[in-house]
Amino acid sequence: MNFWPLAAAFLIIAGAELGDKTQLLTLGLSTRFPAAIVIGAVTTATAALMALAVIFGEAVNRLIPGFYLQAFAGILFIIFGLWAIFGKEEVTDEEKTGSIRSDHPFIFIFISFFIAEFGDKTQLATLTLTAKYGTPIQVWIGATLGMAAVNALAALAGSWVKRFIKGEHIQWISAGVFLIFGVLTLVRAFL
Repeated sequence: MNFWPLAAAFLIIAGAELGDKTQLLTLGLSTRFPAAIVIGAVTTATAALMALAVIFGEAVNRLIPGFYLQAFAGILFIIFGLWAIFGKEEVTDEEKTGSIRSDHPFIFIFISFFIAEFGDKTQLATLTLTAKYGTPIQVWIGATLGMAAVNALAALAGSWVKRFIKGEHIQWISAGVFLIFGVLTLVRAFL
């Protein structure tokens, strides 16, 4: 069994999620709610979001020839890398501070994270990886674990992570991961 799709999904999604608005949302929510509830709700929302991306990615994989998928995936990863370098994400004060309260924190956190992450670059990258590799279960597991790991760090470490790693460095790491995978994917498509 080839574990590369799982590993690639884990690395790409974890790298893309570092410093993302939803990681800041997770950090803020963990200041108001117990970390276990935040991690559980965020992981559940992540699994649902990545399942949607994988389902659509598998459909694309069956309908479009591999060469075009490889080329498109490479270009898309490079665009994501450039987006990480030059793009600005707007984060509300509520997302930064986690000042919203709820009687049902799990449901509230699930819905907040799901809405904030829906259609984000990590979900689009998961769709692309599924279309590229044609292994939906491996990509779903890798993407879910990558997203869950990074957000668990945010929930557990809280402000510690922000104190020691500058946002600019996180942004460059994320961009580097996308650019490397984009170039490698394009090289594979044309060889």
